[in-house]
Amino acid sequence: MRRFGWSLAGLVAFLPGIALADDCSKDVLAAVEKQRSSKAFRVSMTQGTVEGPVDMTVDYLPPDRMLQTVTAKHMAGPQQTMLVGTRAFAGSDGAYEELLPQFAQSVVSEMANAVGKPDHMGTFECVGKQTVDGKEFLAYRAVDKDAKPGANPDETLARTIYVDPANGLPAYNIVAAVSGKGEPALKVTYSYPTDLVIEAPEGAPIQKIR
Repeated sequence: MRRFGWSLAGLVAFLPGIALADDCSKDVLAAVEKQRSSKAFRVSMTQGTVEGPVDMTVDYLPPDRMLQTVTAKHMAGPQQTMLVGTRAFAGSDGAYEELLPQFAQSVVSEMANAVGKPDHMGTFECVGKQTVDGKEFLAYRAVDKDAKPGANPDETLARTIYVDPANGLPAYNIVAAVSGKGEPALKVTYSYPTDLVIEAPEGAPIQKIR
């Protein structure tokens, strides 16, 4: 089963940028640091594939618990990957197998990257207050570093991190054309559930090598 690991740090690093106004990278870094020290956080996104859109949700309970759920119309049921400590599990629709140590290690590494300190943040400019889905946020933007001066804004991508001013936490991570036209190339939503529980499934058989 394919696994997807998503974190704000990893998604920010995907598109480094150049500053167009005041450098507010420290504000983005502060939001990331606050997220990675949260009791729990959730990353949600939809990714297009040749078989149709795939919805991905990853729940994190730092330092070492994670539950990733992938759903799509072409799948028989949700595909899940779970980490509890150094034990990893994978299954479909709630029926799990425990992964062998050599495969569990990659899940451990994904978790460490998700909640670890980011190596590279890129450079973000202050955009000010902007509204997403009916709510106002503080926006910080990084424009594609390879964009040439005078490039068509419809063809130049920018990543915007939206931070909730009430709690200082990232709420959205959106990659879209600088012009604001068209649908975003990527929209990631962050939330912070207070009732998240991730427990190892009882009686899960050891994975069989196929």
